[in-house]
Amino acid sequence: MIEALKPGGRLVLVEYRGEDPNVPIKPLHKMTVAQVRKEFAAHPVTFEESIESLPRQHVVVFRKPRDVDRKL
Repeated sequence: MIEALKPGGRLVLVEYRGEDPNVPIKPLHKMTVAQVRKEFAAHPVTFEESIESLPRQHVVVFRKPRDVDRKL
């Protein structure tokens, strides 16, 4: 996905809240924002924001820097 992004493009993830035991999803399928950020730290994207307006999910936004070559 990241390789296909244009420089400056956004990657948006919607993840079930790992820290909320009331979300009726197996723990295997839930993540905290910290876990998402840690996993994406190895990739050429920067964390932009976490939107917390959904009741059961985090919306986590990353952006590919404008100066990163499309061919990684």
